[in-house]
Amino acid sequence: MGFEDQSGKLRRKFPRRAFRRNIGFLCQGNYQLVMTEEIGEGGIAVVFNEALPEKAELLVTLRIPGGDFLSLRGMIRSIRPRSDGFLYGIAFTNISFTHKRQIRAYVSSRAQTESAI
Repeated sequence: MGFEDQSGKLRRKFPRRAFRRNIGFLCQGNYQLVMTEEIGEGGIAVVFNEALPEKAELLVTLRIPGGDFLSLRGMIRSIRPRSDGFLYGIAFTNISFTHKRQIRAYVSSRAQTESAI
């Protein structure tokens, strides 16, 4: 999700950072490990090989480097087809302040440890 600036360009509401890791992904009763692309306190981008409807509700489970193991609810806000499936933009819903703070700290950190777990 984002907003348009004065020049009409779409800007994100929250900054994001590359986050290439496998995470748990539960949607429509189907649980799988999926690869992420990036994360921000407002949401996460994941690659999934099946077509899912926009606005589908889901649950993601992940560990923030230097933080907690998180189980977060989300909703699919955008879908882009790719050669390896679909890139889903997922907006977090009802995320606690503590979890937002951990994600924000990760996004703003200078460490470049982007290895897949």
